[in-house]
Order: sequence, then structure tokens, then C-alpha cells
Amino acid sequence: MSSSDEQHLTLRERNKLRARTDILDAAAELLSEEGYSGTTLEELSRRAGLSRRTVYAYFPEGREQIVREVYLRISGQVYDRASVLRAEAHGLVDRVTALGRALVEATSTPAGRFYGLMGPDIVPVLAGVMGVTSKSAEGLIRIDLAAAQADGQLSQDVAVDALAAALNGAIRASGARAASRPETAPQQIAAIELLTQGLLTHAAR
Repeated sequence: MSSSDEQHLTLRERNKLRARTDILDAAAELLSEEGYSGTTLEELSRRAGLSRRTVYAYFPEGREQIVREVYLRISGQVYDRASVLRAEAHGLVDRVTALGRALVEATSTPAGRFYGLMGPDIVPVLAGVMGVTSKSAEGLIRIDLAAAQADGQLSQDVAVDALAAALNGAIRASGARAASRPETAPQQIAAIELLTQGLLTHAAR
């Protein structure tokens, strides 16, 4: 919701929106710090400054619903940021790097760390929603590679699907490293750019 939309809400509606946001913010940081097992409703309520009853009023399904909402929110933010950066980029390397930058920027923050480092216990909770943004990113890379191949920038022998999967895998790995070591975020973005340049140079032969 934009700030202009929020201005048209009643005070009660704004308070409800703020409380819901506070719950999701607290959950994102708690997931990043303690993982899924440590994200209890008791601690979540304490951090959000709300009672458990209030938390349940916004999220009747409890912890699992909150975790899914947090994941979808961060996933959406990564996708939106990637779309903006990609639209501003010039050339294939910059367009691929833009996707990596969006992910690394997100996972290197306290609230986004869990998005890059998700333990096996959280996977069942996210069934059905997990990986959507990553698949979208791979699809965008595939489109760019196919266009480059059609323009003669890539050899016709190159398997575009395989190269797209490889680049997307490297982006995910960079996001995971930035999550565990946020100070390496600039290095990871630079590495994605170098890797993309190297692969495409080789593939153009």
C-alpha cells in the first residue's frame, strides 16, 4: 500500500495496518536471528508490543501464517527491486547482475537474512509459495540469454536453459553468503557480475 493510499484510511484502519506491519517486522527479525524453531508466538508478541490475542486476531492460523506472510513480503520486495534495477540496466551482464543485486541487498539486512538462510524446518511451512521469485528470476535470465543468442552474441551451441539455471544458482548462493556474512554483500554483487561476464565471454566463442 502506498503512502497516498494510507492517507485515505481511517485512524482505526491505519492502526490496524500498523499493528499488522509491526507483527511482520518483528517476525522477520526473529526468523533471521533465531530461525523458525525460535520464532515463538510469545517472543513475537513481546517484540511487537502486542498481546497473543491481538496477534491471533490478525493471523488466525498463528505462526505458520505469519511466516508465510513474511516470506511473501520479502519475496515481493526482492522481485519489485529486481524489476526496477533490471529496467534501468544496459546490456545483458548488467541485467543479470541487477537480479543478483536485488537478492543480495535483501538477504544482507537484519530483516531479510532468513530469506537467504532457511533451515529445513521451515520448508514445509512454505510449501506452495517457496521459490516463486527465484523461478521468475531464472525465467528473466533465460529470456535475456535467448535474445542474446538470437542477436548472435551467444553461440548457437549454448544450452540457454542450462546457462540460465547456472547463473540463477550462483545468484542464490551469493544471497546465502550475504545472509551469513552481510559485510560481503558488495563482493557478492561484484562476483555475480564477473561470473556473468566470464560465462558469456566463453559462451560467445
